[in-house]
Amino acid sequence: MKIIIVLLAALASMAVSAVAHAAPTNQGEFDALMDEFGVLTSYRAVAPAVPLGILGFDLSLEGTSGTYEGSDVVLPKIKFQKGLIAGLDVAGYYTAVPIPGVSQNASGYGAALTYAIWDGSAVAPAWNIRGSYTSLDVPGILKTTTVGFDTSMSKGLGPITPYIGIGTFNLNGSNINTSFPLINDYSASKTRYYYGVSFDLLAFNLTLEGDNTDGVNSYSAKIGFRIGD
Repeated sequence: MKIIIVLLAALASMAVSAVAHAAPTNQGEFDALMDEFGVLTSYRAVAPAVPLGILGFDLSLEGTSGTYEGSDVVLPKIKFQKGLIAGLDVAGYYTAVPIPGVSQNASGYGAALTYAIWDGSAVAPAWNIRGSYTSLDVPGILKTTTVGFDTSMSKGLGPITPYIGIGTFNLNGSNINTSFPLINDYSASKTRYYYGVSFDLLAFNLTLEGDNTDGVNSYSAKIGFRIGD
């Protein structure tokens, strides 16, 4: 687990450094940054549709990878999900990454509320809906926020649970680079399709997810401890 933490931190520094060194200087570059890097900031479930239940929880490390101007970028997160009553789950994550040459860290957070329409059974899949919000601040460069809605289905096959989902989110980006004050804010509605598979071994969990948002591909991985009812 310690090796994974160190690896995610190293990749994260590379990710934000890539964005910092490619800071947009005009409207076209800023819009391209939002279309590629901005979509990575949207909320990712990285979990099957089945609810955790009142006694269940999921504590994990998560990373989402994509590309910007040909460079690989990774956003690391520490995430916690808790089962509630009546098929509800609440989840949230936090990230903070140092930027070389800048005294402040890039930081962000996200939150989601999920409702299980069907819990799933031996023959029927689980089906849920989710509302989410995220925010990311890269000091001196940009701020992004997303508000999203998605739905997914999953079916357990022993310790393996594949899932698929579709959703939409509104991405807003603000230029805070004072050297280029004429760059306008960005706002766009995005559609995403995603798929993944979750592996459970006792309380240990590994989940892998792929995502396509308006033609932009990204991938997420989550490793941690997951306990359901």
